[in-house]
Amino acid sequence: MNPVDNNVNIRQTRSDTEQVTRRGTDVNGSAGTESSSATSGESVSITSTASDLLSLENQLRELPGVDQARVDSIRQAISDGSYEVDPARIVDSLLQSEVELG
Repeated sequence: MNPVDNNVNIRQTRSDTEQVTRRGTDVNGSAGTESSSATSGESVSITSTASDLLSLENQLRELPGVDQARVDSIRQAISDGSYEVDPARIVDSLLQSEVELG
């Protein structure tokens, strides 16, 4: 016997004549109002924080993942022996990160 019940009941939650309105910011970050053919007065709003996060996410997507010039300069410094590691600076940075996270 199949464990999945083939008797699926689909009920319509709103008729085609109801109106759903969406206010806020669309995917491209443009403010506006969209509506479809619904009349129930349901609405979805995007907060300014969500809008700011969307904008920030779009800005981050445009940034390169790696600063290739910095990688090349460090690689060159390692190759020619001029790259110096400062253990005290590393420890200070780790401790600062721990303070910020804690």
